[in-house]
Amino acid sequence: VPGIGNLPIPGLSKIPILGPIFFSHNLLVYLAFLFVPVAWYILFKTPWGLRVRAVGTNPRAADSIGIQVNKVRYQALAVGGALAGLAGAYLSLCQAKMFSDEIIAGRGFIAVALVYFGHWHPVKIMGGALLFSLAQAFQLAVQGQGINFPYEFAVMLPYVMVIVVLAFSRESQLLGPTALGQPFNREKRI
Repeated sequence: VPGIGNLPIPGLSKIPILGPIFFSHNLLVYLAFLFVPVAWYILFKTPWGLRVRAVGTNPRAADSIGIQVNKVRYQALAVGGALAGLAGAYLSLCQAKMFSDEIIAGRGFIAVALVYFGHWHPVKIMGGALLFSLAQAFQLAVQGQGINFPYEFAVMLPYVMVIVVLAFSRESQLLGPTALGQPFNREKRI
């Protein structure tokens, strides 16, 4: 697949060292970085974001003030699904430039773990994603340099790092939506 090519930003991509790192990517990478402040703004500064947080934290209270809990949840689910699809498109069209059944390779688990690790805050989640990416790049560099190290352990390193970080950050589970994964039925009392 020809895929989506890089779109260097004129002038900025020519800066030594930093230019190729930050300003020589494809459109989907720039969109991903743009989505972080947009997600923060939507979640914390708009009425819809307040409704999303309300139906995740206390759906009964949200329902009592007239918010249609299941409608807001489905809207949030649709947005999340669209963004997950965009991530899959990035892997197929930009990174690998091919399709494979196992192209995701456990990154869905990593995405969920990053939300817990980032304490449900878009900027912190991005920081965790960059940390995971650094570990992923490290394991690729270890393999590419021909260092005498079992490649299975190098491939496993980023995933083990996420598990270890989650094991030591218990407060992240306390900050998340308390009604996460619980169905809401207006007729049923808790």
